[in-house]
Amino acid sequence: MMETKIMKVSGREPSDIISNLPHDVIKFILTCLPLRDAVRTSILSRKWRYNWTKVPKLTLDSRLWKKTKQNISTPRVKFAVILFQLLSLHQGPITECGVSISDLKDCPEIDNLIFFLSRNGIEHLDFKFPKGEKYKLPSSVFTCSHMRHLTLKYCLINLPPAFEAFSRLLTLELYEVTISDKSLENLISCCPKLEHVELEISVPLNSIEVNAPQIRYFYFGTKINSVCFKNTPLLDYVYIVMQDINNGSVERGKCNFMEFFGSLPALKDLNLDYFIIKTLIAGIDEIPVRLPMLLLCLRQLYLCEIRISELNDIRCLFCLIRSSPYLEKIGMEAFNDKGDELPVLEYLEAEYHSDMKLNQLTKVCLKEISGTKPEMELIKLLLAKSLKLETMLIEPCIEPESPQTLVEILKQINEFQRASPRTKVKFIDEV
Repeated sequence: MMETKIMKVSGREPSDIISNLPHDVIKFILTCLPLRDAVRTSILSRKWRYNWTKVPKLTLDSRLWKKTKQNISTPRVKFAVILFQLLSLHQGPITECGVSISDLKDCPEIDNLIFFLSRNGIEHLDFKFPKGEKYKLPSSVFTCSHMRHLTLKYCLINLPPAFEAFSRLLTLELYEVTISDKSLENLISCCPKLEHVELEISVPLNSIEVNAPQIRYFYFGTKINSVCFKNTPLLDYVYIVMQDINNGSVERGKCNFMEFFGSLPALKDLNLDYFIIKTLIAGIDEIPVRLPMLLLCLRQLYLCEIRISELNDIRCLFCLIRSSPYLEKIGMEAFNDKGDELPVLEYLEAEYHSDMKLNQLTKVCLKEISGTKPEMELIKLLLAKSLKLETMLIEPCIEPESPQTLVEILKQINEFQRASPRTKVKFIDEV
């Protein structure tokens, strides 16, 4: 009450703190708000009326065009209206834009938005298009000279002949897109600062060569015959799930087992599936005891669907182990097939009596273990050769035709000699 009287006596109007906020503070507030709420700030005061039109970050998704009791327009119409307002009213650069139109089947105006963004300093672009017939990405995307992060989902990419480079691009993420292997290879090689790549391509590819001097992270999940690395001295994380492209048959790729790892001197974390291993092995006459070069940086190794009963798969595993003196973690997901176990058992027995030591290995994770003789011999070998092993985690796959029960497997493993007194064997019973 006293405060009100003082204001009346003095004749002063209460100060408009909101309107007098520093420009940077207003910009930060609007950037943190959803676009709908940012537009609604226009009613706060006359000075705030057009502040939203200068927001450098935009997020467009179904929350903006879903039907409400107050507005029953179709999503397609509402989306068109929103784009018209943005293209006609927005001022200044747009550095980041995320668009998810997965619920819209027809949106021809999207070409105009992409063209608008390409002329307004876009740096971070994240577009998720509808499933079904793939949206053909306009060539204006490839004129964004300031692009630093590009994420695309469900679209068709044709690299234009005039494309020179994304000279500033750091991150490239392509999910369920259609692109030729040659265009993909050129796109990667034309990004000299590229550090992070995630690829899931819709159509099978023949082969790609990754030429990226600054790349550090590479994830690849699609059907392809061959993946090669060239000029990748900093690449430390590689995850490749190639999938079967030839219905079980294996063709020789462009690079073999030794060439593949020879281009990865900084490799720290490696995750490969069965098919790429087979492709790499197909390119050599005999799997070496160890690689010509040591993988001095490799700390984690994971092999998916490895055939423990196949001699070549086991030789490949131990070649990598011997070539990685500082390996700390090994993970394997076994694929049990009915092969000739004798060659593998003889190989593992010879290794058991060899002078091989796993001096840095602290953790082993084995999945889909059913208690076959090769599996048990491999477990026995790893326990006997790992001087610092702390944990061996086993996820069993016990089926009716399995040779042993879970209790029998555990009993047998507990009898194995362990090089490290700290080793603990743990089971995760998912049955």
